[in-house]
Amino acid sequence: MATPHKSPVNRPLFRTVLVLNLALATLLTGAAVGAAYLAVGKGVEASARADIEAEIRVLDQHGELHDGFGYANAINFRILPYEDAKAVTLSVHEEPVTTQSLSVYLVLRRDRSAVVGNLKNLPEHVSLTTGWFEFDGADAGVAPGAIIAKVKGIHRNRYFLLVGRRLATYDALYQSFIPAMVLIALTMAGLSVLIISLFARQFGGRIDTLNNVFQNVRRGNVTSRVPAGEMDQQDELSLLGKEINTALDEISRLMAGLDAVSQTAAHELNKEVSRLQQLAVEADDKHVKQAADALLQLLREILELAKIGSASAYTMHPVALNDCVTEAVSLYQDAFDEKGVALQTSLPSASVIILGRVPLLTNLVANLLDNSLKHTPETGTVAVKVERTDQGTTLTVTDTGIGTETEDISELIARGATGPVAGYGFGLRFVQAVAIRHGARVTLENQNPGLRVHILFPEH
Repeated sequence: MATPHKSPVNRPLFRTVLVLNLALATLLTGAAVGAAYLAVGKGVEASARADIEAEIRVLDQHGELHDGFGYANAINFRILPYEDAKAVTLSVHEEPVTTQSLSVYLVLRRDRSAVVGNLKNLPEHVSLTTGWFEFDGADAGVAPGAIIAKVKGIHRNRYFLLVGRRLATYDALYQSFIPAMVLIALTMAGLSVLIISLFARQFGGRIDTLNNVFQNVRRGNVTSRVPAGEMDQQDELSLLGKEINTALDEISRLMAGLDAVSQTAAHELNKEVSRLQQLAVEADDKHVKQAADALLQLLREILELAKIGSASAYTMHPVALNDCVTEAVSLYQDAFDEKGVALQTSLPSASVIILGRVPLLTNLVANLLDNSLKHTPETGTVAVKVERTDQGTTLTVTDTGIGTETEDISELIARGATGPVAGYGFGLRFVQAVAIRHGARVTLENQNPGLRVHILFPEH
């Protein structure tokens, strides 16, 4: 049997979980990067400021002890190899690329010309005033990277001293930590997508198994049950499967009991009415005999309806609906010709297969034709049409009769029940019972004049 048609799910549960998981992973990554920047970066900056303050105090001591050349000696000692640092040189020394220093120094004149140090120049945005500044090494003519520095005046502000530290941790954050965090976040997101997708596929398959049981029951196979393997998982869905099977078992038991009671009651009524009919014949009472005949007909119809609703009465199989319509039309063609009502059929060239029972479907079409024939005057028309649509298979019977005052099938059945026994109401009641047994939906449409009965069978 083909896989039952699945209704689209607009908001799959696991897709929502996946979106929330990715959003949470993004937030956590952002929080981790922000925390690292604030905690590590700011901590390193505070430590660098303390080191710079201490270094300036030491340089000031050298400047006081060796007036004029104290700062130059101390700076040369820090930026040059030991032998070269012995001679006082008032010049800027370029840093070797391979031995880049974490400390930067610069003594410059008021005209911003450099005297000594390992910075080529003072960045444009750094003013010759005492204070803290941050700049990139590239702006000072050295290797790029974040630098924090303090500028102060020396020798009665005739010169200015700059002492700074490279914020290597900032560079590490941007060059290593943040890319690593992004890579880890992407990896975690990918793993989450994979894991949740696997769970979603498994969960979706198990939900489909449960839905298939209900779809089979709706189509009349009330013996359908959740497979035993599904209930071995020992989780919530397994418990749900057990509850579904228990409920369906109880429904089947109640239906079997109701069917047994109905069959017994109908049998007893049939026996007593048959006796009444025999007594009417013996007494030559035509009115009682007619009433008895009508009651017997009603009992046969009740038994037929009970059989349709029984769980075990009919097992569904693939059926060609075209053939059922053709058979019913052939049975009623003579009656239509005799009354002078045109009977038209419109069937697809290819067989339309649905899940059902041939006798029930043939009788369904026959009841619709019988009702249409009763209510369509001479020279009228009754049309039968079968077609495939996106929703399923449709059977439509349209007549040009008197129509009805209501399009509510339940109300129409109730009205028919108040008329003659086994009259118009039973025909629609039979049609509705067969449609329900096949999981189909019946709708009525008043054509003014005429009535259109539309039956939609689901995909099997």
